Amino acid sequence: MLQATPSKNSEGITIYGDYSDLNTLYNVIHEIAEVLDETDLNQKGQHLLLLNFAYEIRKAFSGNRIIKRVTLDGNENQINYYGSQFAWTDILIFIATLRFNSQSSKINKLQQAQLYMLEYVVELALDEYDLEGATYIKDYIEKGINISNQYVFIIYQALNKLYLNEKPGIKRFRNIPNLLENYFTESSKEYKDLIKSLQLSAKKENCDINDLEFEDLPELNWED
Repeated sequence: MLQATPSKNSEGITIYGDYSDLNTLYNVIHEIAEVLDETDLNQKGQHLLLLNFAYEIRKAFSGNRIIKRVTLDGNENQINYYGSQFAWTDILIFIATLRFNSQSSKINKLQQAQLYMLEYVVELALDEYDLEGATYIKDYIEKGINISNQYVFIIYQALNKLYLNEKPGIKRFRNIPNLLENYFTESSKEYKDLIKSLQLSAKKENCDINDLEFEDLPELNWED
């Protein structure tokens, strides 16, 4: 069964599972990604998002991220649980992408259950960190993130940088809805300013906006 714990400094979430849990999640992410056409500008960003998420899940169950020993209820035996850490904005965008595309994918009931479990444990972790802030943030799991935007992958990177560079704490956490709303709403000043800046960078580099990448993304810091 998947588990999730929030960091104490508002950085993000650690998602855990045994090998089977995470392998199932990895497979369903890939199956959903496979229905996306990476040559289509409106789907390329979503495809990249899912590949990024799948990469971290694979690294986790391969034992290359976090490993903890877990005692099962009513059982003295311990098993390995494998985990990986995600910024809050990242995991919310990943889940929104999965939800948006899962209906057009031929996934089985076990895989559907794993997606619901992922959402469930993320919601629990949101509540555990800050119940008041979580009330508003959880809305964005079901709606409010314009995943179909052709610039979704570069926006995801921009939000990662903006969020992780803010001062840690409750205020940063409770500002997540504003970040998601401002940068995924095409009529907002924040969105227009970001796209304008990216257009200038793309012109300078003689490339498409979707070929740009942020090279100075901050590292996750799980310190209290």
